[in-house]
Amino acid sequence: MEALTYDNLEDFLAVAGDLLNADPVNHSVHLTTVDSALRGLRPPAALISLHDNGILVGAATRMQDRPLHVAAMPPAAAPLVSDVLRGQPIDAVTGPVDRVEAFRTRWRDGGHETYRLRLYHLEDLVVPEVPGESRLATAEDDDLITEWWVRFIAELDGLERAEAEKVMRGSRQMPAGHVIWLVDGEPVSWAGSTEPIAGVSRVGPVYTPPEHRRRGYGAAATAAVSQWAYGQGVDHVVLTADLADPTANSVYQGIGFRHVSDWSEYKW
Repeated sequence: MEALTYDNLEDFLAVAGDLLNADPVNHSVHLTTVDSALRGLRPPAALISLHDNGILVGAATRMQDRPLHVAAMPPAAAPLVSDVLRGQPIDAVTGPVDRVEAFRTRWRDGGHETYRLRLYHLEDLVVPEVPGESRLATAEDDDLITEWWVRFIAELDGLERAEAEKVMRGSRQMPAGHVIWLVDGEPVSWAGSTEPIAGVSRVGPVYTPPEHRRRGYGAAATAAVSQWAYGQGVDHVVLTADLADPTANSVYQGIGFRHVSDWSEYKW
């Protein structure tokens, strides 16, 4: 097997773009992060195509200050990828469990798994019957979305507020649609979704303040932002849910999301 590295996105996409676009559900993160780099939002730090006897068989990508992403990397290529990247300041890897395990055991000892996620694909949307209504967020909602996004990250990752704000700023740059769920005019839940790339939108974050939980608002907001994505012309809507949160997984399954694969994020 052979690994080729690239100094610019255009050359990388000329070789690996068709492979990533051929499976946009599983390669959604590759596609959205590459798109963010094309928009000048975050420069690439590693772009690798993988070849077996001259045939393209995979890819790996990393954007500056982000984890290495290995969804398109065959597990057998992990030793090669780790050798090519040796010396880079990689402190996290994300992707399907088998690929993450293959890479992290070659990279270095120590570290821990920060997430075990389940990737879902929306099959037949079931819109829940929940009091309230949705609307698209406007510029006037920016402060609310920013605040809820920080709370979401702090709660999910167990971070102090300052660190959660830093993580939020890195994600907030990505183009997205946002839907607010309101009850009697009061915002009670919010869901975001990436703008369509290769016919796919990825839902997330979804956040409901604690005082409004267990009333179906998160499910309603998720369904509403999925409808927004379909209205943008996507073929597929996907999301990932933390397997440590059985309630969220049950909610997403209840509105039509179906299991695709299990993912991991590992940090050193």
